[in-house]
Amino acid sequence: MSDKGGGGGGTSKGGTTNLKVSFSQVVADELPLWIGVDAGIFRKHGLNVSLVSLSSSDGFPALVSGQTQLASIGASEMVSGAASGAKVSYLATLTPVFPYELYAKVPGKQLKGKRIGITTTSGSLYIATLDALKQLGLSKTDVNLVPLGSVTNVNNALASGTIDAAMTHPPATTKLDSLGYHSVLDLAKQKIPTSNVGIAATKAYVSGHKKQVQDFIDAIMEAIKREKSDKAYSITELQKHLQVSDQKALAATYDYYTQEVLPDVPTPTVAQLATSQQVLAASRPEVSKLDLSSIVDASFVKAAG
Repeated sequence: MSDKGGGGGGTSKGGTTNLKVSFSQVVADELPLWIGVDAGIFRKHGLNVSLVSLSSSDGFPALVSGQTQLASIGASEMVSGAASGAKVSYLATLTPVFPYELYAKVPGKQLKGKRIGITTTSGSLYIATLDALKQLGLSKTDVNLVPLGSVTNVNNALASGTIDAAMTHPPATTKLDSLGYHSVLDLAKQKIPTSNVGIAATKAYVSGHKKQVQDFIDAIMEAIKREKSDKAYSITELQKHLQVSDQKALAATYDYYTQEVLPDVPTPTVAQLATSQQVLAASRPEVSKLDLSSIVDASFVKAAG
């Protein structure tokens, strides 16, 4: 995979830097980005950030080709892309644990032969599903994994009963509870290191735009503080972006992410990428040879702290 992502986002009138930042799923993991834009935090740090919704399969290519300057993506995309030759840096982690619970109507041991929904066969939810199955004494060949494209599709399929189980999280869990589903396994509480959502850029972009990258990480950390300290505003943002009006579900989402998922300091680590490397290496031997420390760059988070 080539790496052309050294181009900048340009400078707008007034001296602010234009940045395109991609994200792959409309999930609460992205709340710091939404707050950063809507509360004017990025602008305060001299950045005009445009958020672009791209699937996980499109987000990484857009990053390395320079169509976007930063990407909010999972560890599996970063590890897979780097193993293919892309020169990327992992700058921060918004979700350093699996933010999922396995929901079903039957005990975990009875999921053998059942249909389990996933987004794709390579994304973070897929990695989490395999980890959950392993803990239940099952493998992916023991169940029927059904790729459905997006988290929303997975949740809708579970609610309608077209699949039997899936990894999910608030706000969807509030509705699923009322439909007779229950949590079989809570991965978030286990604090297994991963990067369900992390901030990545090409090494070329980071090298040529250190001030802009530092400004972005500074703003993200300010947005995290706003999220954790202003529940009312954060719930308003969740309602706007998730298109959910159920206040009970929104409150559960806020509590789940601020208490179990979102770190105070979004420091990227090798351990957060290692979980995906172990799973992906089973089908791609070149992944096992990847030096994860060459991807992780915690310098900007440390400088902001």
